[in-house]
Amino acid sequence: MRRALLALPLLAAAPSEPVVTSPAPTAVAVTVYRNPYTSDGGRLDLRYLAGFALVTETRTIRLPAGPATLRFEGVADGIVPVSAIVAGLPGGVIEKNRDARLLSPASLVDGYLGRRVTLTRTDRKSGKVRVEEAVIVAGPAGGVVVRTPEGVEALGCAGLGDKPRYPAVPAGLTAGPVLSVETVSPRAATATVTLSYLASEFDWSASYVATLRPDGRSLDLFAWLTLANGNAQAFPAAEVQAVAGRLNRRDQRYRVVVAPLRLDCYPLGTTTSDLRERTRETEDIVVTGSRVVMPAAIMASPPPPPPPPPPPPEDLGDLKLYRVPE
Repeated sequence: MRRALLALPLLAAAPSEPVVTSPAPTAVAVTVYRNPYTSDGGRLDLRYLAGFALVTETRTIRLPAGPATLRFEGVADGIVPVSAIVAGLPGGVIEKNRDARLLSPASLVDGYLGRRVTLTRTDRKSGKVRVEEAVIVAGPAGGVVVRTPEGVEALGCAGLGDKPRYPAVPAGLTAGPVLSVETVSPRAATATVTLSYLASEFDWSASYVATLRPDGRSLDLFAWLTLANGNAQAFPAAEVQAVAGRLNRRDQRYRVVVAPLRLDCYPLGTTTSDLRERTRETEDIVVTGSRVVMPAAIMASPPPPPPPPPPPPEDLGDLKLYRVPE
């Protein structure tokens, strides 16, 4: 019995693995693959982007000696975790996971079930504001139920402008998607790591303008590329490439959907009062204008020089690779 009691403090004192967070990459390259089954003249449907991209990020991280958890923040929402490849770690990769618990109104309510929050309530008739304590007793599915000093009520159903305030963000919630990697480094070091992964919700399309020359036998062809990114994460100053052709790949889409918070006061429809649906009133649009006389010197300014021609496409097996100039 004494040995067991002595072992408990030793187990409790065991240190946890350190967590190393990489907030953003120092360089990004994005190669966009087009949806091979695009119809409707090749126009992009921003509600359903069925293409994908290969994202390659360069990050600099400081590794402690021994086991550690690396958190790569700022990855794309549609990241495919099983496709992630991390190169440059001295100890390699033991395990990788995508942290799917994203910060949202619904996840905040879920994280504070049974806990105390602060409600700021505004009377819509008098405009008076009062602050009171409340405990979330149910939610977020179907609505939020709170217990206040006046009793139990559904949040947002008392005719008041209710704004809940939370003391802190619940543990485990992140504002954006995070890729976690477990590793064991033989020594403390600063490493330059390359993270590559596939991500959904990308696509591209091409548009062309043909101008017939005066000889009537030849024409000038102008084309431009339109890139679409359906992820919340942007990639500023990224090196962009586009791949044309049909790639042999299974149609699998990976995306974590953040559940919205719905405040349904009467989800069963038990209190019917023939309420009219709210309609948007039409608004008048007034357009005003004035004529401005420009000086002749300004009007005669020469046009800017044309941009340099893009590089020719490269062969990528049966596909074509187009490098987008900066």
